[in-house]
Amino acid sequence: MTSYKTCAVPMCRSTTIKCPNKLFIHVPKCPKRRKQWLQLARRDPQFTSDKSAIFFCEDHFDLPYDMENYIQYSIMGSIGKIKMKPDCLPLKFHCQPDRIKRTGPPQPRSVVSKRLRMHILQEIFSQEMPSTSGKTCKSGE
Repeated sequence: MTSYKTCAVPMCRSTTIKCPNKLFIHVPKCPKRRKQWLQLARRDPQFTSDKSAIFFCEDHFDLPYDMENYIQYSIMGSIGKIKMKPDCLPLKFHCQPDRIKRTGPPQPRSVVSKRLRMHILQEIFSQEMPSTSGKTCKSGE
C-alpha cells in the first residue's frame, strides 16, 4: 500500500487519491538541489524543513529524459524505486497560469485592431491642418 502524497508545486492539484496512476518524485535531500527545485516551483525553501518528505508529480518533468529507469517503467508499467538523473530539474509548470503569461510569447494583436488603428492614422494624416498664418495646408506640404 502506498502512502498519501501530494504535489508540492503551488496550484498543482495532483494527489495519490485524485491521480493514483501518476508518479510522485521525491524532492532531493541535498540542500542546494532541494532549494533549486523549490525555487523553480515558486515555493519558499525557508518554509520547508530539510527533513520533510516533499514530492513533485510527474507533470513537472520530462520523464523519458529525466528518469534513469524510464525504460523499465514503460515496459513493466511500474517500478520499485524511481531513479532520477542527478542533473534533472522540474521545468514544466502548466498548472501556474501566471507563469505562462510571463514566459510565453507575446500574444499577437488581432487583425481587426491593427486595421482600425491604421485607418485612424490614415484619417489623421489626410486631414487638412490649420496653420498659424490663417491659411490651411495639407500635411506634407
